[in-house]
Amino acid sequence: EVDAGHLWRSCVSYDDLKKTMAGLIKYQGLPDGELTAGQSIEINVDLPLFVPKMPWWIEVIERDDTRCILKTSERGGSIKSYLHTMTVRDEGQGVSSLIDHIEFDAGWLSGPMSLWIGYMYRARNKPRRRLLGLPR
Repeated sequence: EVDAGHLWRSCVSYDDLKKTMAGLIKYQGLPDGELTAGQSIEINVDLPLFVPKMPWWIEVIERDDTRCILKTSERGGSIKSYLHTMTVRDEGQGVSSLIDHIEFDAGWLSGPMSLWIGYMYRARNKPRRRLLGLPR
């Protein structure tokens, strides 16, 4: 229900990341602007229901604005590795889709973490729709 370019710009915006994850994750030290290929940052994340503030590292491996693909390598807390590929697809007629592919290793916590990660990505849909001016 939204143009792929508009959705893509929201997906690469640090400000929109904060807004879509509000209530689930608090970020400290997140830069302004957009995720940029080659960028490597260390921030603090606070998962209010689970763990107090913890360091989190993000490296932007790839950002392809033509194909609308963003790849990051992340880690922090109990998560040893977290590879995230985000793709925005143009479905035609002003409709687009957002696909997240996550591969992660949290050792013995991988099972419970997969439930949290799934919940987190589903929960951000409503705030993102609101940011894009779409009905919930």
